[in-house]
Amino acid sequence: MRLTHPQATFRGVPAEDTFFAADDRQIQLGTGYIIPCVQQEMYPARPLNLYIEIEAQPSARSMLFGALLARAEVLRGQYPGMPARLYTQLDVKNADMAAFYQRCGLKMDDAEDLFYFQLPYAAIGKTPMGVQYASVPLENDAQQDAFLQRLNAMRITPIQRDQLTLWREQPGFLALGFYRSGRPVCELLTAGTGTQAMLIAVYTRSEFRNQGMAKQLINQASAILRERGMEGMYAYIFRRNTPQVALMQGLNANFVRTTALLPGIDLT
Repeated sequence: MRLTHPQATFRGVPAEDTFFAADDRQIQLGTGYIIPCVQQEMYPARPLNLYIEIEAQPSARSMLFGALLARAEVLRGQYPGMPARLYTQLDVKNADMAAFYQRCGLKMDDAEDLFYFQLPYAAIGKTPMGVQYASVPLENDAQQDAFLQRLNAMRITPIQRDQLTLWREQPGFLALGFYRSGRPVCELLTAGTGTQAMLIAVYTRSEFRNQGMAKQLINQASAILRERGMEGMYAYIFRRNTPQVALMQGLNANFVRTTALLPGIDLT
């Protein structure tokens, strides 16, 4: 069995970060790749996230994992001193790959969970002192791209322009924010149809956290959505992200189900 790199990018991943496994007869057994992502705002204590994906026959998985682990060390060298985490994403029913990754030392200590909460009836209250409340300007491509860039800096999976265009046609679409001197402090994006909305994204810049701004902005959005006939809101959160968990608790949100497993290991 041997490993090779492709001659060009594979699924948008650079060739040096991609491995093909084949047996001695050159029969392909599977692939593996790694994607580095720095999430300084989302995970300040461990900002370098190294996502791996293995799609291979059982006989090739261990060799691919070893190659990806070695590549992870090379990638870490590009970010000296930055704490890192190696992780992957699995369907909750994929017991086979979950067992494989656990044998490789990854821990099942993170997941993506779906929560639901009733839109608050509470009074909106005052806009936080020193900031202005406004809709996010989205009149042209530059404004839309700037908004998506700010949101995607706080996400693992980026939002694409075509998704934003689709959401803007839905009655549950809102793009709201708090701003100071014209700079975003806290922003929110929702979409949805019928009586249910989806909290696509909400973030607060690190220097303004722990002031209740995200919850206050959700209250602002809830008042508008209720006027449009909506009753509740869904939200996906990462179990390891403490601020997201705290926000759901503050909204009295109910756990619905786990939508994906995120096994990983901290690299030291």
